[in-house]
Amino acid sequence: MKQLISRLRFAFAGFVEDTRASVTVEAVIIMPLLAAWFVGSYVFFDGFKNRNTAMKATYTISDILSRRTSAATPAYIDNLQELYDTLVFTSGSTAMRVTSLKWDGSEHDVLWSYSTKAALSVQTDAKVQTAAFRDRVPMMAVNESVILVETFSDYNPAFNVGWDSHVWENFVITSPRFASCVAWQNGATTITCGE
Repeated sequence: MKQLISRLRFAFAGFVEDTRASVTVEAVIIMPLLAAWFVGSYVFFDGFKNRNTAMKATYTISDILSRRTSAATPAYIDNLQELYDTLVFTSGSTAMRVTSLKWDGSEHDVLWSYSTKAALSVQTDAKVQTAAFRDRVPMMAVNESVILVETFSDYNPAFNVGWDSHVWENFVITSPRFASCVAWQNGATTITCGE
């Protein structure tokens, strides 16, 4: 029995110390691991690149709106949605909601709100007066008006690496630059800063 154990130990030590190898065998062992690592890296990089691009596009849309001095219209916001789609260049669907908010000293009031997709409801006073919403909005001076741009962008990974589809949601608030608020006109209704 001792001879058998000695032979096995000697054979195992020889195997461990042997530096000869077969490139084919090593490739078969390591290539699936390298491929999985490469695909996983690609999916995570692409996902966060997509998220970063969506955030930058939202800031761009918000900045464009903040410089507007004439009334915004549904057609104008729909064109901004097309610009957003071009900037994010995603394979999934996107949606945008633009809201003009005013702080009256105790709560936020919606001056106007418009959504580019029917499935995405517009903001209402009841929604923006909740504590959860108030915590997301920076402090404002009394009677100050801001533009809230919310975008939603689907991200579908190219490969299944355990990371399911995501909806990147962006929430950007910008003060109007050249007017006290951005007015709204949708044909029959006109909302100005004084209302």
